[in-house]
Amino acid sequence: MITGALAALTLFGTIANIPITLFFVSIAFMLAVSKVRKTGVFFIMGIIIVLPGFMAANGIGVGLSIIGWFIAETLASTMKYKDKKSIILSYVLGSTLQTALFTLPMYLSHGEYFVQRKEILHLTDEALQQYLQVVGSWQMYGSMIALTVITSFAGAWISMRILKKHFEKAGMV
Repeated sequence: MITGALAALTLFGTIANIPITLFFVSIAFMLAVSKVRKTGVFFIMGIIIVLPGFMAANGIGVGLSIIGWFIAETLASTMKYKDKKSIILSYVLGSTLQTALFTLPMYLSHGEYFVQRKEILHLTDEALQQYLQVVGSWQMYGSMIALTVITSFAGAWISMRILKKHFEKAGMV
């Protein structure tokens, strides 16, 4: 949460907020999934990290993101949480769908999202104009999704290494 709040202080941070946050929360996901290995772990964890999206008054994005985590859960369940590769793949899929689906209403509205929420988001006129120049750019949308694939994969891979090194040796996983 703190990382996301700090990242959101800049225009880049606002766009990269979800990918950055997903890098850091991967350790909690990987630990929960490695420890529990039962249907529902990705879905429940995904819902938990999506709920702060209501603070941005983006109920549609939250709902779409929950659907994305359901799809990731379906993949993990189909693969029966059997190995690290399937767990990492499911996490990257859920993370990517969260980024893509949460921000989709913002990009489809071509900035109307920010105009309607100017007061809620405490945007100055200058900040609003900066957002409007960026939002609506499908190149930025694609870049944000690509960044999510990279950060979520890196976070999950590093997290699995940490789990193996520290938690498996201690007998916790």
